[in-house]
Amino acid sequence: MKFKFTWGRKLIAGILLAAVVVGGTAAPAEAASKNHTAVVAQDNYRKTLCKGFLGKSYGSVVDGIRCDCSGYTRAALNRLESKGRKGTALKNVSVGAHCTRDWVSGSSISYTTGVATKGAIQWNSGTKKSIGRKSSGKSLSQLELGDVVVYGKGGSSSHIAIYFGEFSSMEAVKDYLEDIGVYAKGTIKRSAGDKYSYSGRTIVHKYGNSRYWRIHSTCSGIMIDNDIAGTSGYTSSFGQWKWTFDTGIQVQ
Repeated sequence: MKFKFTWGRKLIAGILLAAVVVGGTAAPAEAASKNHTAVVAQDNYRKTLCKGFLGKSYGSVVDGIRCDCSGYTRAALNRLESKGRKGTALKNVSVGAHCTRDWVSGSSISYTTGVATKGAIQWNSGTKKSIGRKSSGKSLSQLELGDVVVYGKGGSSSHIAIYFGEFSSMEAVKDYLEDIGVYAKGTIKRSAGDKYSYSGRTIVHKYGNSRYWRIHSTCSGIMIDNDIAGTSGYTSSFGQWKWTFDTGIQVQ
């Protein structure tokens, strides 16, 4: 009986070893099991899109990038990171698209993911993914955090914005910005019936009653507004909403 038990243990050990050997080289179990998907908590995601950007003038330089509409999109997404307290850690995000035309013609995003264990992060090798056009197209109800919307005139792209999420009102957006710490409570002021400002710069602008909001760089500065579908005459210069893209960042 003792001989059979020992032999059985050796057989099981051999099977397990074979399962993690590829071409004669042992492969780490973690590397074999994870797909290295970039994951960011939604409050962290939105705070990164806002902090250091909202209210800045069109074309302001942040992290060495000129923040026109496409520059803001790239600079904001590049800042995303996570320490992995609630799952996957993230760093070194880099968006390949430098202009709206790059998003439409095809681009990529690269990043490094890791797993937080016992106060330390085990980082994986870098991942690079294609930025894909979503089949959902132009449906407001199918937009998800992590989506980018691109506008066009004729066959050309003309503007880009990042989907910010669903909020019942501009007051709800203002309260949320204070709750997650983008601004101290009481520092965002109502500057008009349809606007909220910080230090004299518009940061939230309401157009109509849509509950779907975007953040983007406009000629009036980087702000959040709710005219993704482009129904207001004030935003018609951006062109028509023509494309929706999944950045490859999963927001939870």
